[in-house]
Amino acid sequence: MAAERAKPTLYLVLALALVLAIAAFWLPRWWENREYRRAEAIAGIEAKVLPGKVADARAKIDPGAPASKVSEALGKPSISMKTEGTSTHEIWTYYFGDGTLTVNLTDGVVARASTVFGRPDIRKSRRPRSRFE
Repeated sequence: MAAERAKPTLYLVLALALVLAIAAFWLPRWWENREYRRAEAIAGIEAKVLPGKVADARAKIDPGAPASKVSEALGKPSISMKTEGTSTHEIWTYYFGDGTLTVNLTDGVVARASTVFGRPDIRKSRRPRSRFE
């Protein structure tokens, strides 16, 4: 009678050990790929190219304009970076098919906007995407 009770418990323990073994091999790889994709996003890998032209986008913003006006006029940037200290500094980069617009903001106000004409060089990821990402 005790042997009959031990069988379901044994199967449960074996199943749990199998699940833990699979997780021990799969979870670190999944986590590494997740962190790698985040680092790539920070570096601008596979950044989004926006529709329109750089000159048209540049005409929509002026130094001294608030960040909200830039967001309304141009939308979400392809890449953005932010630092905080005694003042807040942000760099918003917009990629267009014919060039790049970089907007520097200080304390939520446009300090400078610069353009680079020519097709932007947006890098592609070297790692293939897995179906679990």
